[in-house]
This record gives sequence, structure tokens and C-alpha cells, in this order.
Amino acid sequence: MDSRRTPMSAAPEPAKVVYGYISLEHADEAEIDRLHDQLARHARAEGLALAEVFVDRCVPPGRIVRPGLTVLLETVRRSEASGVLVMDVDHLSPLPAVRRAIEVEVETLGAQVFTATAPPAGHSQADPRTRAASPSLRSA
Repeated sequence: MDSRRTPMSAAPEPAKVVYGYISLEHADEAEIDRLHDQLARHARAEGLALAEVFVDRCVPPGRIVRPGLTVLLETVRRSEASGVLVMDVDHLSPLPAVRRAIEVEVETLGAQVFTATAPPAGHSQADPRTRAASPSLRSA
């Protein structure tokens, strides 16, 4: 009988759970489907578990209180998710003050805003609106 112990491999780290968010000033369902698919592909490529995608349609960029965003924030609070995945920070808001207020809400819940279109770590971001955003998933 062989008495040698076989080392156990480390258990794989569970995937970070993220929730997607899409906010558009219109209600183009084809665009929403396309963005949803891109978020799902990005999450898979990054080894993330995309639990659900929340969508706000016909939202003016200055509005902070939004039905989909409200449910998303409540879900993140209850689930202790790692983050919120957006295609780019403009899905939070193209207005820096509104975008930052939403980012603070997410961070207050212990989560982070991730963008699917942010450049890889170490590359500069040309658009100054994206500099304040949380890092991309590649650098998380």
C-alpha cells in the first residue's frame, strides 16, 4: 500500500460576481441586446460571473434616481457583489457629477464600477471623462 500523500490542489477561487448595467436615452431593443451580449462576453473573458443585467431606457443623463439603477443598487447591497459592469462610464452618465455620484453609491456598498471598454492597465485614457472611473477589470 502506498502511504505517500498526494498534495491537494488549491481549490479554484470562485468567480467574482458582477451585475451589468445599461442606461440609454432611447429604447432601442436591438442596441440593448447588443450591449447585453458584449457585457456577457466580456465577463466570460475576464472570468467573472455576470449574475444579471439591469437596463434603464429613455433616461435623461442628469437623472440620478432611475428604476433599473435603484434595483441594481439594492441587489448589490443584498448580494455583496464585487462590482457593477458597464460598457463605458457614459452608461452611468455622460455628466461627470452625476457619474461620480453613482460611482460613490456603488463604492459605498463595497463594490466597484468596472468598464468593459477601458484600456488595459498601464495605457493612458484619452477621454478625460473616463479618468475618474474605477479601473477596468483587467487591472482589478
